[in-house]
Amino acid sequence: MEAGQIAARQGRRAEARGLVQAAVQARPDWAEAWLWLAQMTEDRRERQALLRQVLTLEPEHAQARAELARLERGATGSRRPAATLRHRRIAGLLTLLVMLLLAALLIGGPVAYSLARLISTPTPAATPTPTLTPAQIVDQFVPRLQAALASQSWERAAEIVAIMEAVEPSGAEARHWALVVYRQHGQALVQAGQIRAALEQFDQAVALAPDDEEARLWQQSTRTYLEGQGALEAGDWAMAIQAFARVQAQMPTYADVAARLAEAYCRQAEAALEGGDLSGAIETLNQARQQLPDDPQVTDLLAQAYRQRGLFREEEGQLEQARSDLETALLLRPGDAEAQAGLDRVLYRLFPPRRIEIDISQQHLYAWEGDRLVYSFPTSTGLPGQDTATGHFQVLDKLPMAYSSVWHLKMPYWLGIYYVGNIENGIHALPIRPDGSVMWAGLLGQRASYGCVILSTEAARLIYDWAEIGMPVDIHY
Repeated sequence: MEAGQIAARQGRRAEARGLVQAAVQARPDWAEAWLWLAQMTEDRRERQALLRQVLTLEPEHAQARAELARLERGATGSRRPAATLRHRRIAGLLTLLVMLLLAALLIGGPVAYSLARLISTPTPAATPTPTLTPAQIVDQFVPRLQAALASQSWERAAEIVAIMEAVEPSGAEARHWALVVYRQHGQALVQAGQIRAALEQFDQAVALAPDDEEARLWQQSTRTYLEGQGALEAGDWAMAIQAFARVQAQMPTYADVAARLAEAYCRQAEAALEGGDLSGAIETLNQARQQLPDDPQVTDLLAQAYRQRGLFREEEGQLEQARSDLETALLLRPGDAEAQAGLDRVLYRLFPPRRIEIDISQQHLYAWEGDRLVYSFPTSTGLPGQDTATGHFQVLDKLPMAYSSVWHLKMPYWLGIYYVGNIENGIHALPIRPDGSVMWAGLLGQRASYGCVILSTEAARLIYDWAEIGMPVDIHY
């Protein structure tokens, strides 16, 4: 009946009449259906018969009585005496025949042919509108429903489904399409962020088809999402993480679940940072990165947590752990100047740079590792006129025993540091003459050499073993 009314309003009269006839067939005692059928009928007598059927079912039906009275008044007002009408019709027919006979004779055509033109082709009887089954009626609405779904016209889709269910309440086709509408409408609401409204659609879908796995999955994910949202609003970060993680595991693209999960993780990590629980914050954020590896908020907060813990460990003297944390912070956020400065300090303490310092005014050699003095020995530098050069140099080469062809001297534990012309000066032990005697043994602590830096044999051995090629050597007064 509803489908017929819609078709009538849209001007599809033949379809509307067939649908209302189906309603009358299903409910012969329904006066309202008979009235609608009467209104769709063009033939006066048929309409009168249908209106009388309405009054048979409901004798006091005011609309049917008024319409029937109007039709009967119109029929009475148009009547004339039967004899007068009959005479006029005969006279008119005779006049027409005479005129046609005369015309036929004038043109020489056969009378039979001219008379044949008077015989009108009988009007074929109207083909009765076939009565549609409920399933056929439902099928007619499927294309319109599909168009409504494609355009996301949800009110129109719901209206069509309601009609289909009314036409065939227990039909599988109508039930199937109702389920489709509930599911798709719910999914559209999820994408629009209207999660609670979406849950209403999924609840209806599950109520209609409890065994439909897709509907149940959407219903469950939506309920869990709302649980997570409630926990997030209540500040229960752990519960929010648990809920949103379940949704993401079931449906990774559900609404904005990835963003909500990241928010819950970050809130929990921020709370840990504020409470000084740096390791707890790092653990939470590493879990977040496993599920959200590309989330910039998670990455930045994790870099901050590693940097803070690294700086704390530096203060506590836990240098290896501090180094690991600060390097991780820089991997996550390469431009972190504070983390880089902290790492430089840690590396300086872990691997302090070695250097040799020679103070000519004090005639002393110092060996440093960072700020720590490793060795301190008296030395002898060049005599006036053969002064040891000052400046910043480095160890150029190492020889267990060097030989000076100029002075014909052996120089144990040689560390070459700079050239004067083609002659290399360096740091070495007390030189040995060709006869095996040692020079300058009693002069350490005062200028005595030809330009080299002289140490005792034991001191020279220690420095030789400790120094590396490329090590800085600073010589000054």
